[in-house]
Amino acid sequence: MKKFTALFLIFVFVLSAAGCAFGPAGTDPSGKTPAASADDKTDAPETEAETEPAAEIDRRAEEVYLAHPELTPVDYGSPALLPISEDAGQAYIDNITFLCDSPFYWLKLYGLLSDGYDTTQVWTGPEGTMTLAYLRGFGMLDPIDGVERTIPEAVKAHKPPFILITIGINGVSFMDEDYFKTEYQNLIDEIRTNSPDTVIVLQSILPISPAYRNWGDITNVTITRANRWILQLAEENGLKYLDSFSCLVGEDGNIRADLVMKDGLHANEAGLTLVLEYIRTHAYLPNR
Repeated sequence: MKKFTALFLIFVFVLSAAGCAFGPAGTDPSGKTPAASADDKTDAPETEAETEPAAEIDRRAEEVYLAHPELTPVDYGSPALLPISEDAGQAYIDNITFLCDSPFYWLKLYGLLSDGYDTTQVWTGPEGTMTLAYLRGFGMLDPIDGVERTIPEAVKAHKPPFILITIGINGVSFMDEDYFKTEYQNLIDEIRTNSPDTVIVLQSILPISPAYRNWGDITNVTITRANRWILQLAEENGLKYLDSFSCLVGEDGNIRADLVMKDGLHANEAGLTLVLEYIRTHAYLPNR
């Protein structure tokens, strides 16, 4: 036994002298795990999250609202607000049905759409306008066949792929928030019921000038207040909102003098051309 013990001690001494260490596999004498060699490394794929850059919100009118606190500002944090996009081009405009009152009827009169005066894209009343308060049962002149139909009937007959609602100027002088929203909501519901696949975008009422003969009953104070209601309706219905008001408003809080007709109410050809450009560059993109 003594002989075996002596031999074992000699064996341990020899191993220690040779630099061998006792411990878990893969550790150096200090107990630390050695760094892997180049041959030991594996090519682990780098998984870097790919995120879409946040869409840029158009704040061009922000300074106007700051300078004129009597105006109701745009809620730039609203998820319904259409951000800046690449120019979607004329094909995008050609796909839109403009359900409108008189300011956008001038798209037809100026021949600003692809088929000029013969366009079928402008849907309004027989006299070139409609009033939000009186739309239930309202007889719209169907531009596709010239037949007078209600809006629900026309939507059901033609099922337009994209409707841009741009109405309200004729109601803001006498409609309070509840009245305005109720009638506007009814219009949205009628379109959805009769053409569920139609894309609906709500557009702001355009600014006007103090030269308008009914200025006082309607001002840009009442218009921006109604535009906030329209934006809220877009949010409540999961729709998008187009802030075209901002591309025409001047530093004084009114429509720019070079963009309005003498009547102070209707945007002129240059103004509507600018609005069409705004629509193309704030395009509705379903995956946003």
